[in-house]
Amino acid sequence: MSGVPAAVLFDIGDTLVERPAVGPGRRIADALGLPEESARAITRLVFREPFDSPRALAERLRSELRLDVAPEAEVATIWRAQEEEPIEVTGATACVAAARRAGARIALVSNIWSPYFTGFRRACPDLLPLVDSVHLSYQGGVPKPDPAMFEAALAALDVPAAETVMVGDSLEKDVLPALALGMRAVWLVRSAAQRDVRPNGCTVARDFAEVERILGGASA
Repeated sequence: MSGVPAAVLFDIGDTLVERPAVGPGRRIADALGLPEESARAITRLVFREPFDSPRALAERLRSELRLDVAPEAEVATIWRAQEEEPIEVTGATACVAAARRAGARIALVSNIWSPYFTGFRRACPDLLPLVDSVHLSYQGGVPKPDPAMFEAALAALDVPAAETVMVGDSLEKDVLPALALGMRAVWLVRSAAQRDVRPNGCTVARDFAEVERILGGASA
């Protein structure tokens, strides 16, 4: 990878901030004693639709899952936890700042729900002012790997795919859809076992210090 890109798109969960091992759909389903099918349905719902409060989500779950009562207490507990749990990955803000200083436009492109984005803002208060455009699944209604969110980011930044780099932790949701649109990609992989997988157009990085070097034009 050579030359500073015109734009860099960053994923959020497990890229800029650490992500819990269990996602919100599974956590809510477990709290309610619901099966895996319900966990998937809850995940689809919270990642595709905006909810402004635990009460609003609980009422929707009561209707969607045909529950006897709205599970407001259980949802509120997980909602608050997701607001508090995000922790910045070491070097994340510094990397975004370096890309911005080098002249790249910056966008966030992430599958996320409302309270976790609140937690991200708390965990990375100096990062959002560096960002030109934000594209989140719960606001746009279409999660990655659907190309729609990537295309919206490219349009908002007014940059061509060929001059854009996607940085993310997921091969399936970040790297491959970006490559399919003609972007380059930096796959942030902390597991040594995965680092031998390098699709064409993708560079593998172990941490944000390495991502920063790659975006600055160094080879991995």
